[in-house]
Formats: sequence, structure tokens, C-alpha cells
Amino acid sequence: MPAPSTSAAVERILELARRRADAAEVYLEARESRPIQFENNELKYVHTKSERGVSLRVIHRGRLGFASTTDLSEPERLVARAVESAQFGQEARFAFPARAACPAVEVYDPRVAQFPVEEGIRLGREAIASVLEAVPDAQCYVEINKSVTTQRLANTSGLDAQQEATGFECHLVVLRIRDGSMLWVSDGDSSCGLMADFDRYTAKVIGDIRRAETEVKAPSGALPVLFTARAVGLLLQFIETAVNGKLVQKGASPLTGRLGEQVLDPSVTLWDDATRDYGDGSWPWDAEGVPGRRTVLFERGVLRSYLFDLQTAGMLGVESTGNADRDFPSLPHPAASNLVLAPGAETFEGLLAGIGRGLVVDEVIGGGQSNVLAGEFSVNVGLGFLVERGELAGRVKDCMMAGNVFELFRRIRGIGSRQETHGSTVTPPICFEGVHVAGGE
Repeated sequence: MPAPSTSAAVERILELARRRADAAEVYLEARESRPIQFENNELKYVHTKSERGVSLRVIHRGRLGFASTTDLSEPERLVARAVESAQFGQEARFAFPARAACPAVEVYDPRVAQFPVEEGIRLGREAIASVLEAVPDAQCYVEINKSVTTQRLANTSGLDAQQEATGFECHLVVLRIRDGSMLWVSDGDSSCGLMADFDRYTAKVIGDIRRAETEVKAPSGALPVLFTARAVGLLLQFIETAVNGKLVQKGASPLTGRLGEQVLDPSVTLWDDATRDYGDGSWPWDAEGVPGRRTVLFERGVLRSYLFDLQTAGMLGVESTGNADRDFPSLPHPAASNLVLAPGAETFEGLLAGIGRGLVVDEVIGGGQSNVLAGEFSVNVGLGFLVERGELAGRVKDCMMAGNVFELFRRIRGIGSRQETHGSTVTPPICFEGVHVAGGE
């Protein structure tokens, strides 16, 4: 919880802003994180990072003003800057929300807050030892990071909300160079809850390295490609961008004006869910105090909703979906919380067995050539395997994929029955038809 002086500063800022502006909102954020990092199989550093800041958003003469600071000792200056900036701000198309009932969402895990440095170092060393036992020439990189964030949001409509949230990240990256061939393999996850089972990450990485021992040339052409759950997350980033209310409001999204249309394959149901306990993107209330919720984006392929904050919703004459996100130095903006894609009926093995000749893709590299707004992607395959007659034939090198995400999601061969969580994305594997592949064969 904030220290008394910090709480007093929030109240003082709001009091001063109430006198000078028509309406105001104060947002406080304090975060302490402690990353533990290993590099080239050795412990590199352990350090603690603390940051704290406050922002003020005002509505003055119908326009939005904003200012932020890390110095809580001069509230008058912060208020003056926010009010002065309103003359250049957007027209406010909303009112700050009053207090409302919020869902009970678990975002604080005391095990994360109390997680000792020694335990993190032990986990890192054990993970590296396991990899080196199986792959002696591996170079391992490990990061374990815990954080505790305190947020307080108060406005002139009577809202005064406060919460603490924890964050925990584990990542294992392995580089193996052999006979002039470089292989990067990684695994990991992030959550509000504790994830101390490094064994599954090391097992995945070791298994991938062994499966990659045989190298083959990738074919070229329009091929069936089975994206693992982790790789599907890349494609969902394009869809997440397209349902962002700010881009929809500006007319920059390819999904603008298409509510109620059959956009994706009928097998696709996708929703945003801020109410998942310990989800990486979960919140009981968003960055503007609107209660978190579950919002269906696509139902059997039909576009049902976009994601809005208060301002973008107001500009389109609809309600906020409770998807405002922010750091204290910046204005709120619409963002997904946790994206969840409904599972299908097929096992991963069944999807694989149905491919006569194609690819399995687990990791991609790049994306700088992609046109995110249009849904166009062009990426290198970081970790992928050739499939022949339903079996893995070897790791593909020097292989690229390109296509349009919305077209791919209309050409689905099958969706896996088992979801996996990777950060704020929960999805099964998906097999697509006709992915454009450029290989060396």
C-alpha cells in the first residue's frame, strides 16, 4: 500500500485540480522489480529497481489536459501543467466514472512478493545444469523477474480505488552453435502468480534441440502449416491491433464498420478476459476505473465487439469495454487484457498426422517487414520442422512465411483441443491451409 505521504500527495493533487478544472483524475503507480539474469551459463546480476510516479488528467473547458511527474513535492506545478495543456488537448467525450462494483480477480500472489533471491538463483543454476547435461556445448541465458505494483486511482466523480498486483516472469533461452549452424531455442512464461516449475521449460528446450538435430531444406509454395500455441500468439497480435478501438475510431483498422460480419472461420471464437485469476493481463478495474470484464470479440467467426477505453468509446457513441491501459507517464489507451481462443476438437498429434507435406512452426523471427494494420505478415521461421506424411522430418533452415492473418483465419484446417497459456494469450494450436512458404528446396 502507498506510504501515508504518497496517499496525502494524491489527495492534495486531486483537491487542487478540483479547484482549477471542471473534472480531474489522479493515477499513482509504484513498482518494485527484481530481475535475476544469467548469461553464457553464469550468473550475471541481481538487482532491484524501484519507480514511482503520478499522473493527472483533467477536463477543462471541454478539453483533455494531462501531466505526469515522479516528484510528489510540487503538486501545484503538476496541476498547472495539466490545466495549461488542456487548451491543446482533444475534446473530452466522456465523464470520469463513479465508483462501481468490480469483479473479484486474483492479481496478487504473496508467494511472488516473498520470493527469495536465493531461490531464483537456485532455479536458474539448476535449469542451466539440466540443459548442459543434455547439450554440453549450449550457451544458456536465464531471466527470472518478480515485481510488485501498487496502483491508486481517484477522481472528482467519487471514485477512489487501490490495488496491489504481482508479476512473475521466467525465461530460458539456449544458443547452440555446431558445424557453423546456429540454433536458438527458448521457452518461458509470465503471470501474476508464482511459476517456479522450471523443469517444464528445460524439458521443452532440450526436446526441441534434439528434434532439431536433423536439418532439412524447406519446400516452397502454399503449404499447410501447424502453428503451435505459442506461435499462434504472433497471429493474434494482428487481430488484437485490428480490434483496438482507437484504430477503429480513426478508420485505420481493416475491421472498421464490420460488426456482425462473418470475418473469420466459423470455428473461431475469441474473447478478451480481464477476470482470469492470475492472468498476465488481468485486472479488477482498468486504468480508468471501469470494471474488468469478459468481452467476446469473435463468435463463430462473426465480429461482435471492439476494445474501448472511455475516450474512444465516447467518440463512437458506445460504452467502454473496460480495456484502458497505461503507465503513469502516458495517457490511457485501449489494449487487450488476456486474449483467449476457444479450443477445437483435435489433438496436436491428430493435426500433425493429417499433414502430408507441410510445416510445424513454434517460433518466428522478425516481423519488421509486416504491415500490422493490414494484417500482412512476413517473418523468418526461427524454429520450425518439415512434416512429411504426418511425421517430423527435421528442422528447416533459411525459411520464410508470408500471408494475411485474416485470410489465414478463414482457411483453418483444424484447431487443437488443448489450450496453452503464454503470457496474456491463451490458445490452442491451429493448422492453416495455404500458408505461403519460401524455403531453400
